Amino acid sequence: MSNTLLIDGNSVGHAAHRGTKLRSGDLETQAVFGTIRSIRNAIRRRPNYTPMTLWDGRAEWRFALHPLYKSNRENDAKKVAERESYTKQRPYIARALEHLGVRQVTAMTHEADDMAGYFVAELSRNPDNKIELMTGDEDWAQLVRRNVEWQDHRDDDKRITLANLMDMTGFPTPYAFLEGKCLVGDTSDVISGTGGLGETRAPEFIAEFGSVREFWRRCDSGEFVPKYKHHKNLASPEGRKIFARNLKLMQLLKVVKPKKEDMRVVVGKFDQDKFAELCEELAFYSILRDVRAWTLPFRQ
Repeated sequence: MSNTLLIDGNSVGHAAHRGTKLRSGDLETQAVFGTIRSIRNAIRRRPNYTPMTLWDGRAEWRFALHPLYKSNRENDAKKVAERESYTKQRPYIARALEHLGVRQVTAMTHEADDMAGYFVAELSRNPDNKIELMTGDEDWAQLVRRNVEWQDHRDDDKRITLANLMDMTGFPTPYAFLEGKCLVGDTSDVISGTGGLGETRAPEFIAEFGSVREFWRRCDSGEFVPKYKHHKNLASPEGRKIFARNLKLMQLLKVVKPKKEDMRVVVGKFDQDKFAELCEELAFYSILRDVRAWTLPFRQ
């Protein structure tokens, strides 16, 4: 039996970067400070869980399948500048986590979302294993199981479990949640939906038909005649094509195992002195006041 805390590195890091600005010389450092603080808090909350931080590679197959995927990332000059500032801090986050003994995993051909799906599938082979997903990305909720819980790193009270999935998302099962996402699409990643179904209507649609497959079956058998625009859109060949594409883009339930040569793993080794040196370099004086006490959760 093992307990694992899977951490969405960039989700935590970007959220931290948007916090109160910190600097060490010309370098912004709030992403570094906020990330290690968030992970420390998570480890304190789950002291018997082994942390593993997942970083994004580049899933080229998604761009090949949908050329517009994430094509909005370079349109906003302010967001580009923020992303560049965050990127400069990433090596420092990696160094800090390495000195704190936190394992870090990157698959060059997979996004962190994919690796979360891969590890959930692997670790869940033993039903006694417990997994917590630490992320602000609600897409990971499709991975919730009896032994897998989703935790928003920005809000300790926002937790999704199998027991409260319906209350938190409006969908009765993780797969129904995934189908709802595919119907709605994802504007942040430039993934269009099937049309006419937003975040409010999608749960109602699934509640009425049970699944998209069942909706298509009823349409094709003549049991149901599409009435509204969103019905007609989804029943059309184009709507079916869009849904099938979105399912491939968004599903994390069946992830292709990454090749060994594409894996980058930093095991990490707790080293208080090296961590303190990094804190001095980044002017993290609140940590330096008592490094031993601050790093206690990582030593335990």
